[in-house]
Amino acid sequence: MPTFVSTAEQPAEDQAAFWRHLVSQAFGPLELRAEEARAGFAGRIVGRTLGPVQVSDVRAPAHVVSRAARHVVRDGREHYKLSLVLRGSGVVEQAGRYAVVTAGDLVLYDLARPIRFALEDHRLLALTIPRSVIPLPPAHVSDLVGTVLGSRQGPGRLAVSFLSALADDGDAAEGPHGAHVGEALVNVVTGAMRERLDGLPPVAGAHAELFGRIGEWIERNLHRPDLSPAVIAGAHHVSVRQLHRIFQAAGTTVAAHVRARRLDRCRRELSADPRTGRVGVIAARWGFADATSFSRAFRRAYGMAPRDYRG
Repeated sequence: MPTFVSTAEQPAEDQAAFWRHLVSQAFGPLELRAEEARAGFAGRIVGRTLGPVQVSDVRAPAHVVSRAARHVVRDGREHYKLSLVLRGSGVVEQAGRYAVVTAGDLVLYDLARPIRFALEDHRLLALTIPRSVIPLPPAHVSDLVGTVLGSRQGPGRLAVSFLSALADDGDAAEGPHGAHVGEALVNVVTGAMRERLDGLPPVAGAHAELFGRIGEWIERNLHRPDLSPAVIAGAHHVSVRQLHRIFQAAGTTVAAHVRARRLDRCRRELSADPRTGRVGVIAARWGFADATSFSRAFRRAYGMAPRDYRG
């Protein structure tokens, strides 16, 4: 069921502050500045959880939001956010990049980094996606934050069309197939990211190619309880030190990558069919030796316990 929150029932002079509270709950601590806030601030959010993706249909008057380093440190969330501008325009600043966005643009930013987003009266469809479910190296995605993903052709255009349809009829995504819609969203936006990365100057080389091969091998061996840096390095005839350097160049660590991929496999299995099996059995199948540590890691990544995610 969708959730609906708005400022309508608040006194006009309190609406902007209440909006800041609502947005902070949805996207993390932030600062908000709105001109003429005392005259009222008519904002509303309709939220849906579709598998790993939190979808928020946001309507609000002109304002500026910013997340400074202190907000990021206090919050600690590891999520990407993609916003499709349905109405209005604005400016996004992140990672030293500056992007002007208008209706039809799909912009990517990282909630684990400082950001400033200035918007005119607008409507957005915002996707909040755990970093762990995007099958791209964080260092590569980092090249895209604070930019507009291609929205006029190819996978970028498909992503915009998909999100526009979801904005028009979000209720169609509700029900038992909502998790599958969420998976489809992840796949479509990943395609848009890959397309945008293909258009950037090449920064690859031997390390990037080897990272890809190692990643594919890890994917095939996630079930192994002995999947350690030493085992991975030995399978690819590199030293453990070299292995750590390869993953560092990709913006992650060996342990974080393996954990994220295992969590994603468990998440997919939990959402595919409630009858798949006990949570502990699923965790063990994908290499987690301890159910308690699995539950803790799952909650940290997805914001809820495995049993709650399964519903």
